[in-house]
Amino acid sequence: MAEKKDFVLKDSEDAKTLTRNNHYVPQWYQKGFLGQATKLQYLNLSPDTITLEDGRSFTHNALKIWEPVRCFFEYDLYTTMFGPFISDLIERKLFGDIDATGSAAVKAFIDGDFAAHHDHFLNFFKYIDAQKTRTPKGLTWLKERYDDLDQVALMRELQAIQQMNVTMWLEGTREIVSAKDSPVKFIISDHPVTVYNYACPPSAAECAYPNDPSTALKASQTVFPLDRDHCLILTNYEFANDPEIKDPKAKRTNARNFGQTMTRTNALLRDRHLSEKQVLEINYLIKQRAARYIAAEKKEWLYPESQLTIDWSDLKKTLLPPKNKVYEFGGEMFWGTRDGKTYSQDAFGRTAGDTSYLNKPLPKGKIKANQPCPCGQGRKYNNCCQSQPISKRPAWNVYSIRERNLLLVEQIMQILGFNSGKDWEDFRRAITEDQVRDIYQAVADLWPVDTDILGLLPKSDGKIRAVYSGMIDYRTIPQFLISSTLYFDEVIIAHPFTNPNGMNPEYSPIENPGEFKEQIIKLVALVFSLRPFIATGKINMIPDPGNFNQHLRFQSIDSAKNRVAGLNINEEEWESLSELRKEDQERMLYNLPREQKRIQLKNSFPTANDGFIDRMIEYMNKKRLADPMCILQDDLYVDGGQMNISTMGPTFEISMFLAQITGGFLLTDSPTRWQEFLNGKSHSQTKVSGDFEQLTTAIENIGMPFNYLPDVVIELWRGGKFEEVRKIWQRIYETVSNASKALDSQLERELEDELMKANEQARKDISALPITDPELNPKKYAFEAKFTVVIPKDGFSDRNVLRFLLTSGLDDYAKRIPMAIFMERMS
Repeated sequence: MAEKKDFVLKDSEDAKTLTRNNHYVPQWYQKGFLGQATKLQYLNLSPDTITLEDGRSFTHNALKIWEPVRCFFEYDLYTTMFGPFISDLIERKLFGDIDATGSAAVKAFIDGDFAAHHDHFLNFFKYIDAQKTRTPKGLTWLKERYDDLDQVALMRELQAIQQMNVTMWLEGTREIVSAKDSPVKFIISDHPVTVYNYACPPSAAECAYPNDPSTALKASQTVFPLDRDHCLILTNYEFANDPEIKDPKAKRTNARNFGQTMTRTNALLRDRHLSEKQVLEINYLIKQRAARYIAAEKKEWLYPESQLTIDWSDLKKTLLPPKNKVYEFGGEMFWGTRDGKTYSQDAFGRTAGDTSYLNKPLPKGKIKANQPCPCGQGRKYNNCCQSQPISKRPAWNVYSIRERNLLLVEQIMQILGFNSGKDWEDFRRAITEDQVRDIYQAVADLWPVDTDILGLLPKSDGKIRAVYSGMIDYRTIPQFLISSTLYFDEVIIAHPFTNPNGMNPEYSPIENPGEFKEQIIKLVALVFSLRPFIATGKINMIPDPGNFNQHLRFQSIDSAKNRVAGLNINEEEWESLSELRKEDQERMLYNLPREQKRIQLKNSFPTANDGFIDRMIEYMNKKRLADPMCILQDDLYVDGGQMNISTMGPTFEISMFLAQITGGFLLTDSPTRWQEFLNGKSHSQTKVSGDFEQLTTAIENIGMPFNYLPDVVIELWRGGKFEEVRKIWQRIYETVSNASKALDSQLERELEDELMKANEQARKDISALPITDPELNPKKYAFEAKFTVVIPKDGFSDRNVLRFLLTSGLDDYAKRIPMAIFMERMS
């Protein structure tokens, strides 16, 4: 290998030597594998073949004997360039600092000095995490998760994902094994942090370059040789405790990245001295998972396969910690402070306590095609999970999102007495603080902080799924959202209830339920109007994933802050929101005690006499009685105000996040959110611009039949109407999702014609509905909606959201969203 030399970049003031020979395995670390030697036996597993002009070819020598300075480096691996300016900041600062703290930490763990071990504990794991991604193999893996990273962006993302694996390592078992009694010592590779899973042999998809089995899998073990005589082995506690698990490739319990956790820094096994055979087995593992280079003090150590026959799955016997020592890890942990605060977690970092009430039994025997699907999404098995691999199915062993939403509705019915004969008028007059508290407690119980929300989400399954972002309010939902369920298989919306878990007590509806009476009546009205849509799986209310992943929450908030700087709310939408706030303010006036009403009216009409004031009060009281959303209690504002929370969700980032997991597209009736989508980035990181112009123009000009009345919508989909509408939208979605170039004009015309015919039939279906109540005439509440569709050739994509998906531990998600739709009234 010809070594490229550093060069000097000069400016007007001084000369600076750049570090461009970037060692992805640091020299200080390599020296730990030398023993008495000064040079490493450096083996190229894929030596280059040179072909001469005369057709002859020869292969470079695979084995070199080189000093560490010449091993495990790549020219300009971390170098960034800004036009003519070259920077080695990543090499000097990021990895310079990591190597400085890492070398001291590795030494502390090798030496067995527990005081130093404690002091360097976190730095040790931070170093291992950095070492896992800083190699050419690690950087290739990272780049493939984005597809569009140039060198500068790659280095930014490399920094952003640092410490991704640390939480799961800390919650496993930790063991340092010794090769001191073996004549063979540990070798080193160009990807020193090796992840092994006995169910993932080198030929498995999980091991295809540049992949490694995820550290989140139950049977995954991380192997990291510290020097020639010491090797660290990290094993998921679940696997260490039960090596005969039946699902080695399933996610470990409460698998998460960047999660808060607590661990014992003095829990470390280091009594095991390996035999020569066991050292050879670990060296075989290291060699098998290397990208191209391995090295050792002695040549013969580089060929462990020549000294014994090794079965891949049997390696776990060497790597597993002693069964009688596993008790030192796991278990419940507690701490408390002098001011009375406490914290506790179980062996898997869960803090919510017992949530077994959310479990449901797995089905026994074969599931019949027409049986309800065990996933709980509300469809028959043959139309749901039957054809899906396990990795694409929502969890079967816990209540689904839909089932939890139905449980919440049932809890509300029971708490408010609707199941025992009480009606809406009783609710308005008799709502108590205990009832408000109990409803929010039900929300908290159904959605504990340790919920694996990603495991519950529907996955891309061939259904056309819309992620709706807009105002979540009982007054606005009927206009567009409910009718859109006639066009698409499922519409995902933000869960309207605030989750009390983790809230500041000052603002918690459980601690201060009296302030949430007006809020609860609006929420109850909303979920009751959505109940039939939730039951059939047409609408899925999904809590913010950030409620269960603090890292995601803070990262998405930071991203939103940077993105919305200078963004203004659309004027027309601002007026609509102002009307809603005005309505809420009027309702607040109606609910004031009589004397406070008098004071407010006196302030507004200072010259009015008492008779006028009394008549105004009587008018307000009549309005109050007539308004079904007014609580009929005179003490509502005696001891304080009422919380009035408006929800515009999900955010741009979380909408993208959900759409990419569920295989959906973006849907909104909010002009402001629509502008955010258009201002977002396409897959090529340029401003979104539409493609498929003929098709999208045609769609904009075709009126979509909508209806305000939920009962009309329910009647239509129960009667099997709008079936052709759904089919054509399914075809449009599949066509643009799979298109790699502009559509054939004939195909676009064909889609346009099918859509026009389907919509015409849909109008007839609405007109044919019987009129049972003149006030609820379907024709009276029908209108035409306009769909503005944007279909970027490269799809909607955002680099921050792709990072959120990666760092959330997801294995399967779309890298782009094929389209977005804006709904508005046809002019």
